[in-house]
Amino acid sequence: MSIQSPPRLLELAGRRLLSNKSMAVLILEDLPIELFPPLFVEAFSRGHTEVLKKMVQAWPFTCLPLGALMKKPQLEMLRVALDGLDMLLAQQDRPRNLKTPLETLSITNCPLSDSDWNYLSRCPNTSQLRHLDLRYIKLTNFSPEPLKILLETVASTLNRLDLEACGIADSQLQAILPALSRCSKLRTFCFCRNRISMSVLRDLLCHTARLSQLSIELYPAPLESYDAQGAIHLERCSLLCAELIALLKDFRQPKVLIFDTVPCPQCGHMFIYNQGLIHCFCPTAA
Repeated sequence: MSIQSPPRLLELAGRRLLSNKSMAVLILEDLPIELFPPLFVEAFSRGHTEVLKKMVQAWPFTCLPLGALMKKPQLEMLRVALDGLDMLLAQQDRPRNLKTPLETLSITNCPLSDSDWNYLSRCPNTSQLRHLDLRYIKLTNFSPEPLKILLETVASTLNRLDLEACGIADSQLQAILPALSRCSKLRTFCFCRNRISMSVLRDLLCHTARLSQLSIELYPAPLESYDAQGAIHLERCSLLCAELIALLKDFRQPKVLIFDTVPCPQCGHMFIYNQGLIHCFCPTAA
């Protein structure tokens, strides 16, 4: 028989506040900042739209973790939160400190619908993002157009882009390459754990090669690194990654440049190419 941990005092306080929504809205300006995260979680998960919108306008932190809260598609709550940001930016006087534009948008490891993507790509308060984190958001079956529009919008401000394990395929990557190549201030680009062919990876590196501020780059090993059964072929992987690095060095000297493979089926570790292969220690990795 399992024993569940009792709710934390902060969680209980948040639930108590939400039992009286009018009271919760009125006291937000005086709410201790440690109560904001648990109250935000409660408001988001229980659908308290008015409280959620007001909380976004009074949010005291530099990052708003929407993605971590979305265990299933909740377009209405996402829209409410972003509407709250729109209202915040339109205010002449803010109760605290998020009159600066939104700098960080992190929506990770959750499903998004076509409507979510279309809304995000045209949302006014995402126009000056510096950090866009979309790790583990599956894009395999989505049109790349909304992401292309979003990258075009933030091209002059974005310095970190994380698209790890988004299920992006060759055709989708090719569609966003022109927008990606205009992100002139990009310093960190994580694109590992997507399944991309050698020819399209060449195109990707040709587009990122002139991004002179890039200092950390993480890419997937080409699909041709695997055999018909999906097992990694170490020698072939090493040769292909070395070819890609040589291509990039024709334009600039990379600082941190890493290629990784899908996890090893035996132990879950990945093979990493960083001027050579570092492989896992399972018996099949000889």
